[in-house]
Amino acid sequence: MPYPVPPSRLRPPRTAREVHRLRPLRRVEEAFQRSPGVVLAAGPGYGKTSLAAEMGGVYLALAEEAKDPAVFLWHLLHAYRDRARLSEAARLLEGGAWPRALEAFLEALEPLGPQLLVLDEAHKAESPGVLRALEGLFRLPSLHLLLLSRKAAPFAFLTVLSEQELAFDPEEACALAKALAPELPAFEVERAHSLVRGWPLGLRVVLLAMRRGLKPELALETGEGLLAYLAYGLPQELLLKAARLALLGEVPEEEAQDLLPYAEDLLLERREGRLAFHPLVRSALKALLPEAEARALLSQAAEAVLARGEGVRAAEFLLEGGRFGHAADLLLKEGQAWLDRGLTYTVLRLLAHLPESVRRGRTGLYLLEAEALRQAGRYREAEAAYLKALEAGMERAHLGLVRLFLDTVEPARARPYLEEALRRFPEEARPLLAENLLNEGRPEEALILGLSGPRVLLRMGRPEEALALLKEAQDPGLHRPPQNHREGTLLRALLECVAGDAEVGLRFAERGRFEAEVLGSPFGMSLAEARKGHALLALERFPEAQKAYQTALALAEGGPARLRVEALGGLAALGDREAYREMVRLARASGDLWVEGFMTLVVALAWLRRGEAFPLPPLELLDPFLRAVAKAYPFTDGWEELLLSYPFLAGRTLFAPPLPRLRRGLWRLGRLPEAYHPGVRVEVRALGSFRVLVDGKPVRFRREKARLLLALLAARDWPKEDLLEALEASPGEFRVLWWEVVNALEPGRPKGAPPYFLKTRPHGLRLEAPELYLDLLDPQAPLALPFADLDHPVLEERRWAYLEEKRRWLRQGQDLEGWLALLRLDPLDEEAFARLQGSPLGQEAEGIRQSALKELGLG
Repeated sequence: MPYPVPPSRLRPPRTAREVHRLRPLRRVEEAFQRSPGVVLAAGPGYGKTSLAAEMGGVYLALAEEAKDPAVFLWHLLHAYRDRARLSEAARLLEGGAWPRALEAFLEALEPLGPQLLVLDEAHKAESPGVLRALEGLFRLPSLHLLLLSRKAAPFAFLTVLSEQELAFDPEEACALAKALAPELPAFEVERAHSLVRGWPLGLRVVLLAMRRGLKPELALETGEGLLAYLAYGLPQELLLKAARLALLGEVPEEEAQDLLPYAEDLLLERREGRLAFHPLVRSALKALLPEAEARALLSQAAEAVLARGEGVRAAEFLLEGGRFGHAADLLLKEGQAWLDRGLTYTVLRLLAHLPESVRRGRTGLYLLEAEALRQAGRYREAEAAYLKALEAGMERAHLGLVRLFLDTVEPARARPYLEEALRRFPEEARPLLAENLLNEGRPEEALILGLSGPRVLLRMGRPEEALALLKEAQDPGLHRPPQNHREGTLLRALLECVAGDAEVGLRFAERGRFEAEVLGSPFGMSLAEARKGHALLALERFPEAQKAYQTALALAEGGPARLRVEALGGLAALGDREAYREMVRLARASGDLWVEGFMTLVVALAWLRRGEAFPLPPLELLDPFLRAVAKAYPFTDGWEELLLSYPFLAGRTLFAPPLPRLRRGLWRLGRLPEAYHPGVRVEVRALGSFRVLVDGKPVRFRREKARLLLALLAARDWPKEDLLEALEASPGEFRVLWWEVVNALEPGRPKGAPPYFLKTRPHGLRLEAPELYLDLLDPQAPLALPFADLDHPVLEERRWAYLEEKRRWLRQGQDLEGWLALLRLDPLDEEAFARLQGSPLGQEAEGIRQSALKELGLG
């Protein structure tokens, strides 16, 4: 059921606009040129709403209930309901998946083009979740956001216009006086403007009072001071009626007919057939009522809105009226249903207003608070709250603690509470037992108990089916933090890295990070960074992967131990042996043996792809997929059947074998159109001294001339006759040298098989082979002198051509380190020296040049 948003909040009030304020309007327009978001931060009565109304756009007034980001998003959906297709966002929001609903909302707004969204009374909805949601709105470049707030502090990341910019200047004060009290002399208007310090509302009230003969002796800054002017000459009965109606904030016009003739005096705002009281006026009028009467009226208001199904507003009226017991009873009755609708932060906010004495008599509130804290991802606080509920005799807290440790994937910690829950609540605990068995790495037993879904398929060794199932399902995204690693975006990220495409996995990990950020879930953010690291690891973007894993560890600080396992495994995959030992310890301590085997194989494959074998320890692998991968490791000949069973291993995935071994496997299966494949990786390193590595091991040639031949082939392509001449070799000698190079690059090549890494007609390196790396062609390779240890005219020519290529490339950017490296190679390079002069590296460049001149005797 959609959250009810009063229609009056979707239209700006019809306020008097005697003064067209060009000056602040220009300031706002200028601010939007610098920032997509602008805040008008000033106290009540500074004309923020009137100014915004002149700018048009989509208007939305917020209330305290919108502190809950899910409620805030319901307000946005209501504001745009006639402008965009929002059915998908509403569906997700109905299920409590508000981060995914926010993404769907932004996608629905994209076709609208440039637009302005005005959020009035933004300070009332200030909360960490709403601030993160506001930051999420800026992902839509066409959206300009105008916030109207009484304070700037929480919105300081935007451009802020303060009271100083919004106050009336003397010219505007005179324009207002001409409209309201033209009979007043200019010096009286100037005096009034000075007394109220440019406060627009105060000036309006003072001018109206002066028109009735009052003198502006006092500056108006409070509701009490304001009331002295407003109440002047008004009947006491009328003021009391206004006070009773003001308690509700806004009322239908028909209920306030007596007030309409005094609408200007009471600063009433008209909104869609309703009258709204200015916050200062409401505060001042409320003080006129006896406390008992105010409490009774607020209780009646609570009953009225509750009858309309607006339970949250009813609770707020009860709390304002001091009816804490009634509010607590309403929370006990409706709180769980609100949590099911995703109103987590609303429940926590309302609970925070209840005194401890009221809670103590209603132990169910302890359990409700624990559930809300768990849904908010505040796991340590949730655990303490569940234990408090247990001490108070709430046995259902056993179920809550089990769910908590399912959320954090700590099956060992869940087990004792699960046993108690099974004894007391067998029907409700049985599905929890199934999931805990899954977390322990026993998916077959979980399946027998009725558990199903992508996670079950993944842990049963069927990742491809799991991914297909998740793609078919309507992905709920990061539902609430308890779902963030189970059935949503981050599970999709992991499955893509295992059985799909790591590039797609990276996109889902980044989306999961955004969803976790707007939820304010460090757990979700940490897991998202770990999954991002997995994707980058599979894509061999190692420095970025390391950064993601380190960020994941930092975010996991203070969280459950299991949260660190994937990040530590990722660092181990990048070569950190100590991280591997810690990963194993934490996986075993949490009771999740499946993840130990999974991450161990991720580590082993990552090492192998970098050219180093990882000694696999004995592993208890019940997962047939992981067992098959472990059996095939290190993927020498004879493992090709694995490719037939799991074809996704040929893609960019965590368990993909090294490219040369993968392509050899495909060749042996007849799926690679090559006459022969050697199954090795060759690296030709020409920068610096010339060297060659095959599967990471240096090659030693029997003849120096064979090494020279390979260097010439790396320099460029050759017609055979030119190559013989450059090598100064006879045809017979050339054949010997040629086959020595071929056999060095392709050890174990059968006799008669054509070369794979070398080509003829013309002779050269087969650069299109993905298993061949030539650093001369790598734009990221550090600048060095090629073929530095070989003396040959052709190599000398290639050397200087390479340096000229680098020089041309450096001219296109601001890479000072590159120019410094070039100067080290050629200290007399005038262009490099000129580029570095006056830069932070200028002194170092001067030292290199002077040292070279001194060596040449020119210093």
